[in-house]
Amino acid sequence: MAVTDAITSIIGTESFADYERKVYEKHQQMAELEIADMLNLLLSGAPFRQTLKQWAAKTACSFKGFRDICIRLKSGRKWKVRSPVFFKAKPKGKCGRTPKRQKGAFRHLGVELIGILNKVSPALVEVYVSMAVLCPSFEVAANALRGLRIRMNQHLLQNLTGRFADLAMKVRFECHAEEVWRKTGLKILICVDGERFREHRTKRGKRKKRQKGQGFHFDWADDDVPSNL
Repeated sequence: MAVTDAITSIIGTESFADYERKVYEKHQQMAELEIADMLNLLLSGAPFRQTLKQWAAKTACSFKGFRDICIRLKSGRKWKVRSPVFFKAKPKGKCGRTPKRQKGAFRHLGVELIGILNKVSPALVEVYVSMAVLCPSFEVAANALRGLRIRMNQHLLQNLTGRFADLAMKVRFECHAEEVWRKTGLKILICVDGERFREHRTKRGKRKKRQKGQGFHFDWADDDVPSNL
């Protein structure tokens, strides 16, 4: 019996690489099916919906029913879930003026509150942002993700990375507002490890005539934290 015949008789194919890939894909699909079912159960549950209504009342939103939306899980595959929809109250306009179409009036507060960003699960957001940071461009990152059999296009990747950066900036401001971070001489650096970054340093010496600002140095630095931070 040939080697390929012996392998095929056990695993059903002569290529172990193909067998390995198919097994991972099979179990990943089963895992995501379970996650999608659990997500539907959570979003449609009365206790969670009641909590959302209480939180929505503080943001001038009201419950308007359910809508089917597609959520991307870790494989990049889309799964349909039934999401509670909330409508944001329109601001009062002046009499006689035609009301403008309000953008972002409908919100899926349920998926927002559990950490799903732009209809992408937290596990997939982690993969997307890490690849975007490590690669020299969004196009290269998208191609690398497709090589890992994760469905992605560079425009969605760029949009998602920008949204993640906005959230990180918001968290930074919220942390700064807490009393524990308000200490004299305390400086905090928050960044995603991207191998290298540009360090912002004020120029020393006397400012030249007609020069509005002192000026800055923007030197490239390795991923070690600078000594002056």
